[in-house]
Amino acid sequence: MFGTEFACKKKHHKFPKYDMSQAVSAEAIETISPLVWQEHCIECAMPACYKSCSHYKPRIDGRCRLFNFGVERFENKSAILGQNIVIDMNEWAKLETFFYTSGVSYEKLEKINNRVNHLGIAAQTLRNGKLRRFCYYMKEYYTRKIGDRNINIPKLFLCEIVNQGKTYILNLENRANNQIVYRTNLTVKNGFNRFWISSEEFKFVEGVRNNLYLYPEGNTPQLINIVSLELVTLKPEYVERYFPQSKKKVKCIVWDLDHTIWDGVLGEDGLNGIRIKKDIVSIIKDMDAVGIINSISSKNYEEKAVGALKKFGLYDYFVCPMINWNAKSENIKLIAKTLDIGMDTFVFVDDSFFELNEVKQNCPDIRTCDIRDIHEYIKSDIFNVPVTEDSKKRRESYKEIAVRNKAAWGFKDDITEFLKSCNMVVHIAHPSHFELMRCYELMQRTNQLNISGERLSFEQIDALVHSLDYDCYRIKVDDKFGDYGLVGFAVFDVSKKDRVVLIHFVFSCRAARKKIEQSFFEYMIRVYKNTGFKTLDLICKITEKNQLMRQVLEESGLFEKKNETDNGFILEHRMDRALMETGIMSIIYE
Repeated sequence: MFGTEFACKKKHHKFPKYDMSQAVSAEAIETISPLVWQEHCIECAMPACYKSCSHYKPRIDGRCRLFNFGVERFENKSAILGQNIVIDMNEWAKLETFFYTSGVSYEKLEKINNRVNHLGIAAQTLRNGKLRRFCYYMKEYYTRKIGDRNINIPKLFLCEIVNQGKTYILNLENRANNQIVYRTNLTVKNGFNRFWISSEEFKFVEGVRNNLYLYPEGNTPQLINIVSLELVTLKPEYVERYFPQSKKKVKCIVWDLDHTIWDGVLGEDGLNGIRIKKDIVSIIKDMDAVGIINSISSKNYEEKAVGALKKFGLYDYFVCPMINWNAKSENIKLIAKTLDIGMDTFVFVDDSFFELNEVKQNCPDIRTCDIRDIHEYIKSDIFNVPVTEDSKKRRESYKEIAVRNKAAWGFKDDITEFLKSCNMVVHIAHPSHFELMRCYELMQRTNQLNISGERLSFEQIDALVHSLDYDCYRIKVDDKFGDYGLVGFAVFDVSKKDRVVLIHFVFSCRAARKKIEQSFFEYMIRVYKNTGFKTLDLICKITEKNQLMRQVLEESGLFEKKNETDNGFILEHRMDRALMETGIMSIIYE
């Protein structure tokens, strides 16, 4: 819902034409939370600011006019609540709403919205300020009445915007208890834009008033054409339509147990009443052999389930199994956190339509597969991964990662002290012929820590390694918990006279966020400084998935932005800068 009551009677804009088939349809909505979006000010201190602020322009009820023509409403029967919105923002303006966390059926909210909107249109026609204010208060009343029950909590925040101009950025914030609990930037490109944010990520705070704010980056005026700004839960049968599955290579398959890995229900039939599915066992072993991790998320009695897996000789094939009575989506999130793997490289396999959709709704990036379709599903190219010696050891490697990450949680925020306690050693060398396949695998599989965003072929890597114009290095790491293996590959262009340029750098997520990247950069800066180079430059392309790489570069404090390119930026380190010894880990050049 929108506070359209204070819009000017005459419409001053047209809503752009767009393909309505792209927008989320009303029939897809199972439950929806009442929101009342209204014009507001970033620096509001009403009513005192009305006398002192140069931006104050009174509307009919005396409140400040922050949008040039208010919230302009356009009829659209295909839109979720039958309307599209145009907002012409002044400087300092923001769109604001509040909500609790309950939802109602779409049909109920639609009736409320239509009833109050009809009254609002009458108030606009009569130019009656009090009646307009009453209409707006009625929307707020229903928001409080419906929302403050803590039932039918929405799964997703949906934002749909049409943009016919240049790309712009919107800031989205959620505040609860006078604190920012979530903030993100939405990059609105030319054309139709849709953004989904899960309730888990959004950090809804139950039982209190949450406030949402939406405003342009830099406080610059902006014309915004809104299709949807809603808190919703989708009907299960529509989940797949709006969450198309990722095409990334699979890194982890999470399995259910009952009627999935075995026939029967362990709790009902007992250990002797279940029958292992030999074809599924073969798939688990095949995935393990090529380096795809197997894990478990199952509602079951842990002791009995572990006993059954050991009886069938399967228990050791699973990394970080989660067997309990928690929601399976919560288990999967914990698996992803423990193993430090992106959710869009997971596949969840179950026999239950309910469980598959519960996971999909709460983990929107994950891919799901009904056990009945698994044999066809694994023929997909997403399971076609390069196989190396490192792949064959990946299960044990991730078991070490799980132990390592759980140990790190005990240090809370003192990550430096934890890393020092790990006795970490970084081994740097030119890759041997036998290590090139692993370097190729990293270039193919790495997304988050990839400065070029490119997928070099094996032949291209081989040519770089043997070229005199490039220095190529592989990075291996071990610590007291075990051996990470070969986790990084870097290519430096040394053909320039006084500057060296890092053109490719990929680093495995399983070794990320441990300051290994920073230590590598520091070491190579010293190497090239000693060979006479004046600067070390780094070309970083911006992709949808390498935000972590940009964060690592920023947090290292080693580079300054030199200039921007069409799709990224160039960072520079001047060799005359002093470097501090971190002393966190040892580095060996081999």
